[in-house]
Amino acid sequence: MIGLLVGFVPSALSLLSGNTISVSGTAIGGWTGVWVVTLACGLGGFLFGAIWALVLRAVAIASGR
Repeated sequence: MIGLLVGFVPSALSLLSGNTISVSGTAIGGWTGVWVVTLACGLGGFLFGAIWALVLRAVAIASGR
């Protein structure tokens, strides 16, 4: 949820100030750019959390609880 906010707020403010959002050198204008950045940050946050969940589970299993 935080990843979505981290992506949406800055990209929406960038759009409102008249800037074009650039992703890997490709200019994406309008609300499409906002949602691309929002979904990218959300996916990144989800993957970050999933990896840490697996790491902590492996540590718990290795420690024998």
